Amino acid sequence: MAIIVLQELDKQMPPDFGPGAAASFIAAVHAAPADPDVPGDPDDRTFCGRPTLGMEPVPYEPAGPGASWLPPNMRQWECSDCAAALRA
Repeated sequence: MAIIVLQELDKQMPPDFGPGAAASFIAAVHAAPADPDVPGDPDDRTFCGRPTLGMEPVPYEPAGPGASWLPPNMRQWECSDCAAALRA
């Protein structure tokens, strides 16, 4: 089964509400199955049940069988529900 790693972003406007783009911060990193019709794209929901619409893909592929689905530098944002679903 192919797994797509996605980051859920928290977008915040600058405190002065002046012109400019919202700043994006990682809220959580999720895992989703690949869309069966479009390989490389995520299915509609993550393993924890959240909709994938609006989440951004993380360019990461595990090193091999048995390797973690989660990039090592993103452990602090791991979705524990996605991790539990993948262990089951």
